[in-house]
Amino acid sequence: MHVFIADIHIRPGIRDDSDRFISWLSTIEKKASNIYILGDLFDYWYTGIESRVPDVIKALESPRIHLLPGNRDFLMRNMAMHSIDLIRDEEHHIELLRKRILLAHGHTLTEDDRGFRLLHRYGWPILVGLDKWMPAGIKDFVARFLVKSSLSIRPPHAGINENIAQIRGVQTVICGHLHRPFMSPGLIVLPAFFDTGQWLVWDKNGPRFDGLNTQA
Repeated sequence: MHVFIADIHIRPGIRDDSDRFISWLSTIEKKASNIYILGDLFDYWYTGIESRVPDVIKALESPRIHLLPGNRDFLMRNMAMHSIDLIRDEEHHIELLRKRILLAHGHTLTEDDRGFRLLHRYGWPILVGLDKWMPAGIKDFVARFLVKSSLSIRPPHAGINENIAQIRGVQTVICGHLHRPFMSPGLIVLPAFFDTGQWLVWDKNGPRFDGLNTQA
């Protein structure tokens, strides 16, 4: 059984957020061959914030847990932490049950999202550099500002082309980011765990959403 989850949005320093995720992870890890966290594990991230979530970092230390950062926690790629399987590409290929799958958070796949595309192309490289030396207080202010402005940067009508798998040359694309679950043979958009408590399971019976709030 392979498990995919996205948009957990742990707020660093909020005990309930961390406990909820760690409890879920400790339960699902006993059943899953691989767990893929497809972005926005944290509501925001910058270098140094790991000291506020040591229990979450510790829980990720397994060769079966694979972490791909999203648009909220993309600065995790600055971490030099070899105990975590941190996927440093924004789009990552795997083979799953003889299918070629593309994994992504989703921000590189959206359409009608020009504001974010500009930020991603020109702003992110600057933030990656600033993250290495800027004082923690300023980094925290910038992170919270970006969180508050995310709705205006990413319009709610932004979507992903249903033919994205064919465009990317794979059989299926799995991502999150939109906070609107969707499933077709070529595209699976994960529910946002932080407000649905749901994730994706893929086993010999195929893919399906699972979780406490999943309707039968």
